[in-house]
Amino acid sequence: MSYTLASAAKAAGLNRSAILKAIKSGKIIGTKDKLGKWQIEPAELHRAYPAVAERSAVTDASQQSAELDVAALGTQIEALIRRAAERLHRQLDDVRRDQESERDRRPVES
Repeated sequence: MSYTLASAAKAAGLNRSAILKAIKSGKIIGTKDKLGKWQIEPAELHRAYPAVAERSAVTDASQQSAELDVAALGTQIEALIRRAAERLHRQLDDVRRDQESERDRRPVES
């Protein structure tokens, strides 16, 4: 069953003028019926424009992937912060040890 301009536009998530423009530019092939109305075969339309349902499925998958990426980045950031904190604690301990050693090596004043 062929699409009309309106049904093709709805199936592709576009407006009628965009579909008509695509026909006139040769991007998709459409024919006029006996009443002068445009008819577009679904395979022809979706060769150039994915169906709205397909697009939303791809968008949903992309969004889920992005959410997973953000979660993974959050985990990596937390790990980096923990490592930096551990490194700072070690450096602080080293400085305190050095200060204590310095104090122990000073001659006692009488």
